[in-house]
Amino acid sequence: MIHQTRETLRVSALLVLMLALLLGGSDPALARHGGMACGLPSPEDPFGHEEFIDIGHRFLIRNVRIAPHPQGVVVAGEIHNDRQGFFTFALFKVQLFNAHCTYLGANNLAIDDFELGITRPFRVIVPRVQRTDVATYHIEFLP
Repeated sequence: MIHQTRETLRVSALLVLMLALLLGGSDPALARHGGMACGLPSPEDPFGHEEFIDIGHRFLIRNVRIAPHPQGVVVAGEIHNDRQGFFTFALFKVQLFNAHCTYLGANNLAIDDFELGITRPFRVIVPRVQRTDVATYHIEFLP
């Protein structure tokens, strides 16, 4: 019974992940980010910080890198679960912006079996975005 329930949860989580990945990408748009800053409020390069950066909801990120990919760009780094509790499935959204805070694109990423106090690597492709256009990013937890 326990094994069957766990397997049902895993299958459900995978279906949600597939749906999130299908809906997460978007075409470039000319909408501006609604916040005060369109990504990390940093005058220097926002990528590659070795110290943890708080992204809200008690999740922290570091070592975020971006690289060209045949379909767009790859955003990779590390994310730390500083919340109280275990996530069978934690979902995040990565958004990219240019130097004028114009939204370029986004995609969702999921981390399975995300335990409290654990740091996990992440990697997500944001389609139809050129590396040379990206100035900053915003990563958020999707509760």
